[in-house]
Amino acid sequence: MNSSNAAQVYAANCVTCHQATGKGVPGAFPALDGSVVVAGSKIDQIKLVLNGKNAIPSWKMLSDTDIAAAITYTRNNWSNKAQQNIVQPAEVLAARK
Repeated sequence: MNSSNAAQVYAANCVTCHQATGKGVPGAFPALDGSVVVAGSKIDQIKLVLNGKNAIPSWKMLSDTDIAAAITYTRNNWSNKAQQNIVQPAEVLAARK
């Protein structure tokens, strides 16, 4: 997975709410930097991105590759060092079912 592509997917779809710094907008959009969701189970983060929750919209319209790229980007940037740090498109596809 190309890291510059991952950054582009994040910039195109996530940065408006979560910011380039991953700090979010306090009281409106949660930070991804230091997030327990980002540091936790891959499948939980995949399902959150696919299905949305509260102010977070569903991103099902994105390709499995783009969703995997964006999630992988968040799991490896800022202060995040998730143990399960790579998400594959096949994992996103499986979560859609």
